[in-house]
Amino acid sequence: MNLPDEPWLRMLLLVWAVLVVAAIPLAALTHVRGRRGKPAKSMWTQYAAWFLMAAAVSVPMALGRLWLQIMFLLLSLYAFEEFARAVGLWKERGQMWLARLGILLVYVPVVAGWYGLFMAMAAYVIILVFAFPIMLDRYEGMVQRTCLTILGVIYCGWFLGHVAFLANIESGRALVLAFLLVLAVNDAGSYFIGNLVGRHRLAPNLSPQKTVAGALGGVAITIGMMFVVRFALCDISVANTIILGLLLGIGGTFGDLAMSVIKRDVQIENTGSLIPGHGGLLERLDSVLFTAPSFFHYMHYFHNIFGQA
Repeated sequence: MNLPDEPWLRMLLLVWAVLVVAAIPLAALTHVRGRRGKPAKSMWTQYAAWFLMAAAVSVPMALGRLWLQIMFLLLSLYAFEEFARAVGLWKERGQMWLARLGILLVYVPVVAGWYGLFMAMAAYVIILVFAFPIMLDRYEGMVQRTCLTILGVIYCGWFLGHVAFLANIESGRALVLAFLLVLAVNDAGSYFIGNLVGRHRLAPNLSPQKTVAGALGGVAITIGMMFVVRFALCDISVANTIILGLLLGIGGTFGDLAMSVIKRDVQIENTGSLIPGHGGLLERLDSVLFTAPSFFHYMHYFHNIFGQA
């Protein structure tokens, strides 16, 4: 079988191949859970949803850089809507439109490919949001609203914008797919191993279902997957492949737990119901948001993927 020359097309084939092959361990886990008297229907619902998510990414990926970045912009905006509803910010119409404007402004340097301005956008977002209560000449409740607005724009907009900005380089689409695939495998691997052999809870107050074995197994699987996608990672060294695998494996777990901090504090189970079996978009993006800056800067500062930008 002759594989395509373009790295992103090879990555796309790998994504779909991994999805199909994943049915084998899932079937094994279903058997184990069945013997323990635990239902497995929800796992197959989650598995089917992965195909929908893969298709949703594949189409703009095939259409080109701009469409891919537009997709990430829409994801940022929708993720912020979920965040705002979770923390109660959605009731403040002025703050909501200010945050949407902030996210749109974050993506201007993403689409234009202005590296320096994109790196400075977090500071400009803070200035913009803090200027809002000053222009209104108001202070009641503004500390909380301002901080939540800043967190929402930076977390949902600027963090995810790091992934979208990768599309500006020649090998960008392959990098994006590799990053997303590794984190998806990390999440699925942690879930599989945790259900299979997990005993000790990792963070019982934040996420009772997460286990130490699942987290460690997820990190190990992530490192292994990094070697599988290494052809799409600008020929990084073996040592850097392992280090990056550790960063994404550990960061993915922390991203999931960071979202649990928000959900537990506001006493909700999920931020939405957009994705069957998974919950809201933020449930699926939590590890991506948390690890995007570290992946972005590691690839740039150790491999100079943006040249002298």
